[in-house]
Amino acid sequence: MKIERKFTTEATGAYGAMAFTTTTSEIRNPDGTVVFRNDAVEVPEGWSQVASDVLAQKYFRKAGVPARLKKVKEKGVPEFLWRSVADEEALAELPEDQRIRTHIDNWLDII
Repeated sequence: MKIERKFTTEATGAYGAMAFTTTTSEIRNPDGTVVFRNDAVEVPEGWSQVASDVLAQKYFRKAGVPARLKKVKEKGVPEFLWRSVADEEALAELPEDQRIRTHIDNWLDII
């Protein structure tokens, strides 16, 4: 099967023609305390704050993620899109109660 490009170029890829901006996202408890904060959420330039918050809070704040991950190289896939899997060797070096994260404050901690 061959898929021809219609809206992208090999040089720019799927997101190369889009303008992005960085924003901050927070989740707060009713008492005002911060539960989640990410100061570096990169979203398409035209997105509203609500859309940016949904992205950050739905996909970046993940409980139950292994504390150590490693990227899996995939042929034909840009490095920033490589999936991550548990790094079993690195996890084995941690105490058992620290191998799974129950809260992540910074998405960059796990990628």
